Amino acid sequence: MNSPITQKFIRIYILIIFLASGCSGINLPTMVPTTSPTTSSAAPTVTPSPTTAPTTIVPTLTATVAKTRPVSADDKASFVSETYPDNSVVTAGKQFTKTWVIKNTGSLTWTTAYQLVLFAAPQGDTLGASTSISFSQRTAPGETVSLSVPLVAPATSGTYAVYWSIRNEHGETVAVDGGNLWAKVQVCEAGQACSATDVMGGTSITVNGVTVTVTDFTYDSQSATVKYCIAISGLTDWKVLRGYGPVPVPSLLINGKPAPFVTGGSDYPSGDGCAFMQYQVGAAEIEAAQHITLSMDNIRMGLPPGDPDVACQAARSKLLAEYSGLDFRCHFSMAGYYTNLQLPADMTRGQADQLITDAIEGAIYGPWLLTIK
Repeated sequence: MNSPITQKFIRIYILIIFLASGCSGINLPTMVPTTSPTTSSAAPTVTPSPTTAPTTIVPTLTATVAKTRPVSADDKASFVSETYPDNSVVTAGKQFTKTWVIKNTGSLTWTTAYQLVLFAAPQGDTLGASTSISFSQRTAPGETVSLSVPLVAPATSGTYAVYWSIRNEHGETVAVDGGNLWAKVQVCEAGQACSATDVMGGTSITVNGVTVTVTDFTYDSQSATVKYCIAISGLTDWKVLRGYGPVPVPSLLINGKPAPFVTGGSDYPSGDGCAFMQYQVGAAEIEAAQHITLSMDNIRMGLPPGDPDVACQAARSKLLAEYSGLDFRCHFSMAGYYTNLQLPADMTRGQADQLITDAIEGAIYGPWLLTIK
């Protein structure tokens, strides 16, 4: 994985090329993948090797920047099994328990101080879940533990999803196959005919003011293509944003395993903010799959147009008000965005660099998890 300093050099190099062009044309950046969360049974996202450089999908600096928690370097987990898999049908008002069996694949023993923490309910209904649940037992590397959450189906029919992350005793996120856990059910009112169905397009989710919608999913014997559109709250003029920053490459998960990325780009015939992504997976595997999910962790923008020190000063004002003891001097150069970094006692330089970079570049974090099948 590239260090933050290496990433800065890449961004700065792209900016210099753009400025040198005199704005007479836009040099499209190379597509950059995001680190994507997974389904309950997800595997780590592979780094794609894109063959085309699509035009950017970029929000402005005024977009909401979500707080992020560091991922533990020594804690890792893998999905083993679950109850109530995606799109399970439950009757309105029914009490049920979602259980995941998770294996400790890291180097640390999990204690009862570890917790399953609720962090997103896009439909506005947490299904009656507790905000956090402590681990019931110590779990050494190589062992498994069952994580159970009592839930209640809403009274109104529809599809509902709730997302959880595992956090260790230091508040760090413990990645499950590179991502998080969720429960997704279809609620059917009493007396209503209701059955699980495959969704081959039209599925949508909104997180942190960003709505991602899968508009089409097609495949042949060798590849599958997903079309999706991104809508950002408050953003109406996409034209001024074209050409800046990398387009996020979502992961297409087939039964939790990422399909190799082939190519992709902006899909202007479908409208501004729309894109297509092609993956190396054929009809036989798709039709045999139980779960197909499109997963996007964050939207990475890159440095906005204009004076980089102005963008840095705006980010500095927000961060100093939010993090006591954090300070830095905005000074854009080949070394990065800032100098004279002062750290709070509980923050590392790497964490501070991520916060500052995210704020300057207007990063928006999800996850956006869309069930295709």
